[in-house]
Amino acid sequence: MRNVEAANPAWALIEIAKPHMNAGERNYVFVTVGAGDTFAAIRSLINLVGGKRIPLHPHLVQLCATWLHGYAFHDEHEHLRGVVENVLRPNTIQASPATRRLATPPKPVPLLTVRSKLHTRRSAGAVG
Repeated sequence: MRNVEAANPAWALIEIAKPHMNAGERNYVFVTVGAGDTFAAIRSLINLVGGKRIPLHPHLVQLCATWLHGYAFHDEHEHLRGVVENVLRPNTIQASPATRRLATPPKPVPLLTVRSKLHTRRSAGAVG
């Protein structure tokens, strides 16, 4: 049962990272997952996603953090925890594209009128 649970973050990370991976990286991850070594696959994917700064959905970052709790005494736990907390969390996708499209930028404050008055005063003072 543990391998099935551990495979979920592996496949979720594969889907996100696949467009950013070269053939060797893809082959390694697919063969590793297929062989049942999900820890090695997820470790590789976390490092790859972190190294390439691939943005993740917050839910997937939480899934990685939850998965990592099961490996608290592993030699690489601290390194992977650092990648998840310091690299993956800051790069999470904060809003969906639809939400970002709805936001309207603030209207610029017209400064041209203020600048032209200051310019006129300076010019009058310099001449007189």
